[in-house]
Amino acid sequence: MIIDNVNVTIEKGPFTAEDAQFYISQIKKSKSKYTLRKVSFSRHDEYLDIRYSFNEIPFERIRRVSFTDEDMQCVVVNK
Repeated sequence: MIIDNVNVTIEKGPFTAEDAQFYISQIKKSKSKYTLRKVSFSRHDEYLDIRYSFNEIPFERIRRVSFTDEDMQCVVVNK
């Protein structure tokens, strides 16, 4: 799927387009000088893996967000 001109892949677990939009906006806000190319989400029981890459940088960045982090817990709700 395409969200905000970014190729988005949801590999595993329940994850909505609204959740993806939140993380895409956070990545774009923190790395505003780069053009986000693609994002991949993989949801597990206790964490979310986020892989993303930019047009200007030739490698992917990987982040793992724990659901125990109170700021992130309100964004992705266990279903």
